[in-house]
Amino acid sequence: MIDDPGTPTRARDPLRVVIAGGGVAALEALVALQGLAPGRIDVVLLSATDTFIYRPLLVGEPFGLGHPHRYDLANLCAGLGAELVLDTVTQVVPEAHAIQTASGTDIIYDVLLVAIGARPYPAFDNGVTFERQLSPEDFDDVLGDLTDGMAPRVAIVVPDGVSWSLPAYELALLTAAWAERAHPEATCVTLVTHEPAPLADFGPKVSAQIAELLEREHVVVRCGVHPDVVTPTALRVGGTWLEADRIVSLPLLAGPRLPGLPMDAQGLIPCDGLGHVDGVPDVYVAGDSGTFPIKQGGLAAQQAVAAVTDIAARTGADVEARATEPVLRAVLMTRTGPRYLRAELADVDGTSTFATEALWWPPSKIASRWLGPHLARLDVDRLHGATTADIDRGMA
Repeated sequence: MIDDPGTPTRARDPLRVVIAGGGVAALEALVALQGLAPGRIDVVLLSATDTFIYRPLLVGEPFGLGHPHRYDLANLCAGLGAELVLDTVTQVVPEAHAIQTASGTDIIYDVLLVAIGARPYPAFDNGVTFERQLSPEDFDDVLGDLTDGMAPRVAIVVPDGVSWSLPAYELALLTAAWAERAHPEATCVTLVTHEPAPLADFGPKVSAQIAELLEREHVVVRCGVHPDVVTPTALRVGGTWLEADRIVSLPLLAGPRLPGLPMDAQGLIPCDGLGHVDGVPDVYVAGDSGTFPIKQGGLAAQQAVAAVTDIAARTGADVEARATEPVLRAVLMTRTGPRYLRAELADVDGTSTFATEALWWPPSKIASRWLGPHLARLDVDRLHGATTADIDRGMA
């Protein structure tokens, strides 16, 4: 007999929910579960790292726009009544409702949410890959050479296969602004992308506004092409050559290829709109690990909420499970302030929105229903002189 994915096969009270991961989707799920089904679940967070880094702010770091906040997972879990296990999942054993870890431990679950993300890797053998956590010095060297006048022509590349391109637009705009202060007449920044229009996923209104913004900031845009970085200073663009002194590309993402779960050719885990993993009872997926087409923090948070709402409903909590109806929200950093972008993916043309004022609250880079407000409260406590004990509940 094959179990119905919507029915737990090892129901306990409280339900034991294991969340594998330590990023946006995992933490959104953690906070949401405590809000939706208090007292009905025991949560274990299994994370390979002990710190959550607010990754979207890494783009602004080399330009002196501050460092991304870091949150200690042990403190976050303690404040939310969850158990933290620092380890790496290596295999899922669905028939035993267990996961195996790198340390050789077996962790039993009633319900498992996989949110371990995806692995970034270079799209090209040449040029610089913008991956701030793994090699921050690479892009720092680009800015250094630009400041010294050694590399006035910079190309920012969105490779084929990259579904979330906004960091490239931030890099292009901030690099152009940085260069103008040092060499106002000599610098040329070119953005090369496979997208048919600038940030096309947000729809026509946003694309038009972004195109105007790029033009004002003297960023040249080449859309609808398939770039190939052939040497450190040259790339093919639509059958022609573009030469640059430095070429910076966004990374591609590889799926986790987690043994015991189905996967596609990229190693991503297939699922339905509630995050149920295809053919595997009591296992869900959210975020970059899944076959969701756009890999973005806000969308990962929405996927996590859809999954945990279904999980909470299974405990008898007064909630209604509902498949994700994705809304794409993002903040684009520019030298004249943030721009807020929004589009409902079911009706991109009709909902394309570009604004200079916040369109959601808190107006964070990652728009999320549960994690964003929770982190904002921790940040406010810190800024307003909360006691050390209060801060230690969630802040690194």
